[in-house]
Amino acid sequence: MGGEAPHLAPAPATSSLPRLAERPVGQRITKIYTDRLKQFTATGQYEGQNLVSKYYEAVNSDEDHVKLSVYSVPGQERPPFDEATSHEFRPTHIGESFGPAWSTHWFRIQLTVPEDMRKKERLEFHWDANNEGLVWTDDGRPLQGLTGGGERVEWIIPDEWRDGKEHTFYIEMACNGMFGNAPGGDSIQPPDPDKSYTLSKAQITAVNLAARALYYDFWIIGDAAREFPADSWEAHEANMTGNAMIDAFIAGDGSHESIEEARNIAKKYLGDKVDSAQVYESDTGPFVFAIGHCHIDTCWLWPWAETKRKVARSWSNQCDLMDRYPEHRFACSQAQQFKWLKEYYPTVFDRVKRWVKKGNFQPIGGSWVEHDTNMPSGESLVRQFLYGQRFFESHFGKRSTTFWLPDTFGYSTQIPQICRLAGMSRFFTQKLSWNNINNFPHTTFQWVSLDGSQVMCHMAPAETYTAEAHFGDLKRSVTQHKSMDKDKSSLLVFGKGDGGGGPTFEHLEKLRRCRGLSDKVGSLPRVKMGESVDDFFARLEENAANGTEFATWYGELYFELHRGTYTTQANNKRNNRKAEFLLRELEHLAAVASLYEKKGYSYPKQEIDEMWEGVLLCQFHDCLPGSSIEMCYDDSDKLYAEIFKTGEKLRKQALGALGVDRDSDKGGKQLVALNTLPWPRSEVVRISDGANPADNAYYACFNGTTGLMPCMTSDFETRNAAKIAETKPGVFSLENGKLKVEVQDGVITSLFDVNAKREVLAKDGKAGQLVIFDDKPLYWQAWDVEVFHLESRKELPRGKTVIAENSPYRVSVVTETRISDKSWVKTTISLSASVSDNESSYVEFESEVEWQETMKFLKVEFPVDVTNAEASYETQYGIVRRPTHYNTR
Repeated sequence: MGGEAPHLAPAPATSSLPRLAERPVGQRITKIYTDRLKQFTATGQYEGQNLVSKYYEAVNSDEDHVKLSVYSVPGQERPPFDEATSHEFRPTHIGESFGPAWSTHWFRIQLTVPEDMRKKERLEFHWDANNEGLVWTDDGRPLQGLTGGGERVEWIIPDEWRDGKEHTFYIEMACNGMFGNAPGGDSIQPPDPDKSYTLSKAQITAVNLAARALYYDFWIIGDAAREFPADSWEAHEANMTGNAMIDAFIAGDGSHESIEEARNIAKKYLGDKVDSAQVYESDTGPFVFAIGHCHIDTCWLWPWAETKRKVARSWSNQCDLMDRYPEHRFACSQAQQFKWLKEYYPTVFDRVKRWVKKGNFQPIGGSWVEHDTNMPSGESLVRQFLYGQRFFESHFGKRSTTFWLPDTFGYSTQIPQICRLAGMSRFFTQKLSWNNINNFPHTTFQWVSLDGSQVMCHMAPAETYTAEAHFGDLKRSVTQHKSMDKDKSSLLVFGKGDGGGGPTFEHLEKLRRCRGLSDKVGSLPRVKMGESVDDFFARLEENAANGTEFATWYGELYFELHRGTYTTQANNKRNNRKAEFLLRELEHLAAVASLYEKKGYSYPKQEIDEMWEGVLLCQFHDCLPGSSIEMCYDDSDKLYAEIFKTGEKLRKQALGALGVDRDSDKGGKQLVALNTLPWPRSEVVRISDGANPADNAYYACFNGTTGLMPCMTSDFETRNAAKIAETKPGVFSLENGKLKVEVQDGVITSLFDVNAKREVLAKDGKAGQLVIFDDKPLYWQAWDVEVFHLESRKELPRGKTVIAENSPYRVSVVTETRISDKSWVKTTISLSASVSDNESSYVEFESEVEWQETMKFLKVEFPVDVTNAEASYETQYGIVRRPTHYNTR
């Protein structure tokens, strides 16, 4: 009948199901158990009871087994091994401090392994003074770099040293950290010259390798519990596995057996191959390809001299890892750094060459340094690749096919064309991920230059070239990949960088476990090691050849950050351009002279190569843009001075071979002009002669094409002589038949083009107006200028204007503007006579600046009467157009 309760049969009397639970059982609170995971490897109140207490089986630092002595090098000298170790060493001890900043201290360590440690599985020497160091053998071979501050503090003691005898080795301490000598936690502040470093650790350590392996097992499983979606079975399983590992450790009281039991539990989540490179041999297809890298800024928060040591420390570390991790592949750019290694650390260079031959150590990039691409001339960009590729081919037997430039501040539109001409069809970077306005839309794409040349470009979706090989880095390699519709593969570039260092064994251990997790559990992108950057790009190019239509990007890769680098360190930028001009002229003259009939002259190739290498070095992406510390510009000033000195000597020799002597005191000498440019020129030139140039100046005119041209001196005729008049107090008129210029209170208020019959300046415009702004960007002071600075614009009032020069050949006025009690600008506005009807005329500005301001930005304005949605700018071998408005893309 409807509504009646169903009849239930009684349960069998033999049922084993308990009628009551033996104890109350509650719902597992996931968050609590997830938070518990942190306790297992945390320092602090529980470290005596958790896994931390099991890392080391024994340590010894007593003087019977670890004898320390030191030689402190005077000043900031960095002597080679033989010189340093020839000095007298004094005893030292843990707890002593060493300094000041940038000084060097050599330590002699006399080590005897204690009897009770000789049969331990792994012995390491742990050294930490919170600064960088390099381990040397007693016969002068660099072995391995040390970082300090808890990172890369270990050196594996050779098994042969377990003989009870005393063994000697050395550590070269550099009194700087990985990021220089910043006074506190902010690494980009000026270095503290008085900074010192305390030796906190120098001990023989017996490492519990099983506990170390368990640590990395647990690290990755803990990351999975925290970073997989909270409602996923993968996160739940990771949580359960991690807590089971802790329970096993506690149940066994942290014994060796309990550690092994915890590791066996981990295998259920990570698989059983994570202790070797075999983990990468599964038949599941990877799509994240990991490549080790060590980005060493050739200068930045440290000088060139320290970079040379960073290279030796970092690259010797990678060779050591390759001995232990056969899957390790390491990509390394910048021919200059390879050359330094060869010159100063030849045994490390030989070691690198052996690994290059095996394919583990991969020279890449093709350029002399990782250079700026916007400010160097086209010829400089060509020479970057010419000298870089030449070095790689001559020392390693092949040229680079991938241009590697992860950290410069924007990319010229002409890079693809120059790359293709240099034999490179691939480009890697990631810097545009720093954009602070627009999010760059592509990960893998074809980059096209002005002439249609293109390169395959990949920007690591993890958005770093110094990944820590974390669980999250692999996740971001997919979640931030913007070209998945074309190709899902990506590069993961990992290792300590900027200040060098490169990958550590920790990175390699974590990646093994990430791959094991991917194969066992899934969900995490599968990572692959053991391949090269070229292998990665070859697959992309093959896909493109087989019909994959990758997105295209035409023109420059504009970096929407660090815009202030076009103005910072102006003298350094001026020296770069002067050196480029000098080298162009010198090579032209030397080439012509070498073909001249006069005997005894030969083209100075070696000297010119050395000059170019110096200029290319100074174009490094933190040197030329102006984002390095003061020491770096002291270095570049000295190098430029040497370049200019050598260049002037070689130019004089070339001119002498051509029969031109600038210093001749013979009577009847003829004044000539030398035009090395490939187009005709007509100019008025002010020539100084004698001990006091200002008292002995005169004018000459030349008008002709390339080569030597006789010049007319001060009696030449000018078609349109220069004229100047003060039409009213403080108002001056300058004319030359082509231009009429009115200067009032030190600025141009009218610029009239006579031939075009039009006013050039905008209505009420003031050309040459000095304006000053507040300059406090969000963070990067030497790098950035933010849009809000425009709201602080302030015009600077001018001082008195006077006539500085008045002749038919050239007229000028000069005005001094006070910025503050300490700063001023002296501006000279000049107009020369018009020599030829075929030549354009122009107004010249020359400024002498005394600048003592802080966090201020000085500009000069030239408002012209032109309206256009785009402006054209010169770039290497072409013109690039940029918008003049704020419309969105």
